[in-house]
Order: sequence, then C-alpha cells, then structure tokens
Amino acid sequence: MSSELLLGLAADWLWVMDMQLRIVRIESLNAGRLAPDVEHAVGHTPWESPLFGVPGHGWRRHLRVLWSHQPFRDLELAWRSGGRIRWSAISGVPLFDGKQRFCGYVGVACDITARKQAELAMREARADLDATLRALPDLMFEVDQRGTIHHVHAPQPELLAAPADRLIGRNHRQFLPAEVITVVEQALTEARQQGHARGYRYALQLPQGPCWFELSAARKHTPGKATPRYVLIVRDITELKRREAELSELAFHDSLTGLPNRRLLMDRIEQTLLRQTGWAALLFVDLDNFKTINDTRGHATGDQVLMAFADKLRHSVREADPMGRLGGDEFLVLLVDLGDDASVARRAVQRVARALMQATAQPYPGVEPPISVSVSIGALLFQSPACLSELLPQADALMYRAKQAGKGRVSLRWYKPPNRPLGVAALTERRKQRRGVEKPQKSSE
Repeated sequence: MSSELLLGLAADWLWVMDMQLRIVRIESLNAGRLAPDVEHAVGHTPWESPLFGVPGHGWRRHLRVLWSHQPFRDLELAWRSGGRIRWSAISGVPLFDGKQRFCGYVGVACDITARKQAELAMREARADLDATLRALPDLMFEVDQRGTIHHVHAPQPELLAAPADRLIGRNHRQFLPAEVITVVEQALTEARQQGHARGYRYALQLPQGPCWFELSAARKHTPGKATPRYVLIVRDITELKRREAELSELAFHDSLTGLPNRRLLMDRIEQTLLRQTGWAALLFVDLDNFKTINDTRGHATGDQVLMAFADKLRHSVREADPMGRLGGDEFLVLLVDLGDDASVARRAVQRVARALMQATAQPYPGVEPPISVSVSIGALLFQSPACLSELLPQADALMYRAKQAGKGRVSLRWYKPPNRPLGVAALTERRKQRRGVEKPQKSSE
C-alpha cells in the first residue's frame, strides 16, 4: 500500500508553510474532503487569516512552538464556512534544508467537526442535567445491587439519616431501620426485574421529627461493571402525608353519589392546576330537565338517577382526572395531561364528552318505567398556569350556551383571560339569578 494512500486514511488535508509561516499550499488527501473556504487561507499566516478562530492566548502558545521550529500535533482550529462552524486538528513538523536552515513546515489536518459537535452536545446535556439536579429538592443516591452507596446528592442534607460523607461506601442496612430496609430492597428488586420502580413510601424518624418519603429507583446502564448500579430518587412527602391525614378526617365526599363534594373537588382541582403542564380542559356538566324528573317522578327517582349518573361519570374519565358533584345536578371534571398539541387536546376532550353523553343516554338501573336523560356540557380548553376562579365562570357559561342550543349538547371553547375574575361565590349568585330560583332537588354536600 502506497504512503500516499496510508496518509489519506489517517488525515484529510496536506498543508505547507514557508519560512515566514505563511500557508502556501493546501490539498486534499482524499478527493471531495477538502472543506469549503479552506483554500482562502493560502497566502496568510494562520493568525492573520480571518478564516481561523483561535483565542489569542492559544496563538501565543503555538507561536512559541513555531518560532522555535518544534513539531506539534492536534492544534484545534475553528473557522466559519457556509454559515456554520467547522473544526480541524492540525499537526506539523519543521522543514530544514541541507544546511539545517529552517524552511517552513509541512503537516496534515483532520476534520474533527463531528467530534466537536458531539462534545458540545455532551457539554450541553451535562449542563442541562446539572441545572436539573440543582433545581430538584429530592435526595439522590447511586447504589449497587448489594445496597452499597457510591454517590449522594443531597440539596437538603437535613433529610439524610447520616451526613453524606459518612454514607459513601456504606450499605443501607447499616443505618436504616428494618421496616425501611424492607421497602428499599423491594424497590431495588423491582428495578432489577423491570428496569424501574416507583411509589414506594416509608417513614423515617429524623432529629426534626418523623418524615415521610417516596422512593423511586431505576437501573443504571453500567457497561464494564460486574455489579449493576441503581439510581434512587427520594422525595420528601411529609407535607403531602399531613394533608392526606387531615383530609381523611373530614367528610369530603357527597353522601349520595360517593363523588368528591364541592369543597374537596375545588381543592383537588386547585392542587392539580399547580402541577399541570400542557393542555387541560374543565368540563361543566349539567343534567338536562332534572327538575322535571324530581317534580314528576319524585326525589327518590331523582336520587337514583344521580347515583347512576355518577357511576357513568366515573367510567367516562380517567382516575387521574379530578371530578365531583358541585351540587344538585351539576358536576365538574378536570381533564389533565392532554399534551402540548392543541388540536390533539381538542379531539381528546370531544371524545370524552361524546362518551359521557352516550353513557348518559343508556338505561338507568332500578328506574321504572325507564327514563330518558341527557346532559349539557361546557368544555373549556386551557393551558397552564390557570386559576380556577377564572376558569369556572367560563365553563359555566359554556354549559348554559349548550342548553340554549337545544340541550344534550357540548359547547367547547378556548379559555380567554377575563377583564375581571369572577369569584366562586359571585358565580354561584349569578347562576341563581340566571335560573330565577334555586332548584329544589337534594344536594348531599
């Protein structure tokens, strides 16, 4: 194999400098691989050429090598070509005549643009990861399959069972109580089998008092290591558990339908709105002609209809979507996590509304003779962040628009910021005035 062919496999271009360190020749060692605009460097020293971009201190260091007539390798040069930055790694050796007088340099260059772009992408990804870690309040651990801790990230060190530097190299069995060890090992087992584990909760007694945590685990890709590694994310849910305990002590469910009543429903929707990202929709649902059912068939039949409709509502939406009974024949549903595409979100809302209307039209068990029931739905699409006190009046108005259009319909619209938000209490009073009198049917709040 010729030396030229071997050189072409190892480098992309050949270059030559004269004794004044001006580039006098550049040629491709592989046809078609000479980068655009490189030939414009001929006739200039690299540091005088507008083509190349090396920081001043970089040239100063390199000039000392050149003027001392020493060989060099892998000097990284950047230049702008065709609106983009390209990179080369330059290597060279000095040339001397028969009297050992310096004549210039000869060298090769390799296009390293792809490598530099990959390095930049890795730096950006690392910067994103570092920023994410700094923003997260959660504890993070890297452990092996035996439970030995290799790394600790603790933005809130007061939540650790021991100082971070005392945890490295120790096994979790050495400092955690038996019941917590059981939970951790269950999570590790699931992560080993499934690749990840979520939702493992445990309590830990710390100096500041009892704290609750939620543990998630994921198996880490560790090529070359005999023992698998796992990343554990530990979130402080003490405040969440306290709120859950408070709520469990209160009767926040409608005694007739079993759905969350107004108070719990509003709280759940407001809490969900704080975490919601992307598109969501608030559905204001009202049973059509319910007062007529109460008046003609009695309140017992009306109660059966409400209970059966509540079951239909449960089966028409996801568990993650907050829903409940506002009172009387009015219900509210928040459809969450509808994605970032507005048209996709709109279609999802329409599907849910159609499914609910179809379910509503089906027979109602225990109601004899059979009764025909329909619903009017006001569907308000919005993006987070949003405030319930602004969303609710618009959803309510859309529901009434559906009724005015003939009942048994859906009125869907995008959210529009109001000039003056209407509070929930003011909304209730406005609805009473619009109906003329308050409906007489039962409300089990």
